[in-house]
Amino acid sequence: MYFITGGSFNGKAGWVRHHFCLENADTQWIPLFEGGFEEIQPAKSTLVLEGLEYAVRFALMHCQGDVRERFREQMLRLRKWEEEHPERKVIWIGSEIGKGIVPIDPFSREWRDMTGWVYQDLVEVSQKVWLVWYGLATTLKG
Repeated sequence: MYFITGGSFNGKAGWVRHHFCLENADTQWIPLFEGGFEEIQPAKSTLVLEGLEYAVRFALMHCQGDVRERFREQMLRLRKWEEEHPERKVIWIGSEIGKGIVPIDPFSREWRDMTGWVYQDLVEVSQKVWLVWYGLATTLKG
């Protein structure tokens, strides 16, 4: 399992395509900008999930219960799927949304905080983590 983070519009998706040689690969690319996180069913050997921060926002707005735990369960389910066959990969892409700035309104603070907690959980279960700024990657883990 791999996690790529960095600023919005800083080249994360392009870096993923190039680094993992996905141009001609058996890849399922799922945008999470409108939610839909709980319905993920891998159909190809490489699964790319882009827009994790928006999936967190959608879950906070529409889901009942422990949002962080729901994301953790999905991460572990997808990691298990990935580990069942050596050719499988799960690649997560999520933008950094706070850079230490505390939003004024309560919902934006909750979104920022939950996204940070979800990213911490994802870093814990990922074998490699990169930070991408301006198309350049720095290895944070692995």
